[in-house]
Amino acid sequence: MGIIDLDVLLRDMEPSLHEGEWFMACVPEGSLMAVAAHLDCVKCIYSEEEGLTILFSKEALDGMGELSEREVVGPFALITLNVNSDLMAVGFLAKITGAIAAEGLSMNAFSAYFHDHLLVPYADRGEAMGILRELSSKKRE
Repeated sequence: MGIIDLDVLLRDMEPSLHEGEWFMACVPEGSLMAVAAHLDCVKCIYSEEEGLTILFSKEALDGMGELSEREVVGPFALITLNVNSDLMAVGFLAKITGAIAAEGLSMNAFSAYFHDHLLVPYADRGEAMGILRELSSKKRE
């Protein structure tokens, strides 16, 4: 079971920045086997009505670009919040997105079973990490 307490989540979030640049593409569902050829570079696959949204590292940019029916977007920096947040926790991502938005930065968030993940423009990665560390350190005081 994950952590529900908002103060504990913020205090213990331990943001970590993944290496490299990350991109998103939308590919047709029928392309799943072709995507599998790049699976070592894929972080997330999400099925939407319009197709499969794929989050992948720069190493797969050419291959995924050929599969995509839409513009490939990025580069992004990928940040993982290394606290085991309960899927029923209330307000965790709202606090984080609010803090980042207050500084004028764009951010997309998604949650997996154990952790929450953030995509920020690659050029803003240092500033975003600073905001997250500051938010966490305030809860440790």
